[in-house]
Amino acid sequence: MRKPTLIDDALSLTMGTTGVLLEIGTTVEKDYRIDALDDARRAIYIERTQDAIKRLKKFAEQFKDQTFSNWVNRYSNFLEVDLEKQLHYEQLSDDLRDILYNNISYRTEQLKNENQKFEMKFFELNINKVG
Repeated sequence: MRKPTLIDDALSLTMGTTGVLLEIGTTVEKDYRIDALDDARRAIYIERTQDAIKRLKKFAEQFKDQTFSNWVNRYSNFLEVDLEKQLHYEQLSDDLRDILYNNISYRTEQLKNENQKFEMKFFELNINKVG
């Protein structure tokens, strides 16, 4: 059995880096699935919140109390703005996850190609030494 060389160590390092990138990619894929579940939950929350706002406003009209109507309007405005903010930050998170996943995929493929070229040079070097 031959002693490991610097080239062996370099190959091990690049292959290990590829493994790390693949593991990170898998983690991001899991995050996509979790986010999809959260999106479904949020859709129900938004629908129910919007329905509650409509009911509150209708009840305030029927109740005919200005103080109550003012409160309903302030609270409804707060909820509507909050829903917009939630969707805004959710979109920022989705966009960032897409960038991260695409970057990981690109870098993994790039590193895989570099590893193949490096391995070929290593094998050619060994063949030239033997031959």
